[in-house]
Amino acid sequence: MTLLLGPPSSGKTRLLLALAGRLGSDLKVSGRVTYNGHGMDEFVPQRTSAYTSQYDLHAGEMTVRETLDFSARCQGVGGLSDMLAELSRREKAANIKPDPDIDIYMKAAALEGQKTSVVTEYMLKILGLEICADTLVGDVMK
Repeated sequence: MTLLLGPPSSGKTRLLLALAGRLGSDLKVSGRVTYNGHGMDEFVPQRTSAYTSQYDLHAGEMTVRETLDFSARCQGVGGLSDMLAELSRREKAANIKPDPDIDIYMKAAALEGQKTSVVTEYMLKILGLEICADTLVGDVMK
């Protein structure tokens, strides 16, 4: 997770949108963005990053866990089974043996129909929000 601070009109949003692969097609881009040496055309950046705007919009009737899970599903994180199948195909084609820990995490993250996803539980843990995971978020009315 990254917090980017800067003065107004300094290009913060444009930079984050570029990194998330969400720039408008009408914009002229120069330079090159790489992730660990891989160009933007070698993978789908929308599957590896997300841009969250500065406006705090959420449903006040949901818990912290439900809010994170809902956000993840809206950003496409819940439909990982197609991506996992493609990743497995590419690994086999390149004769790559996946790391067992990463492989089991990817398979667990791709499961659908669960009450909450392993990705949501992992985010709660790394953000230190497990203690308040079942607390209602609330809004201006609640």
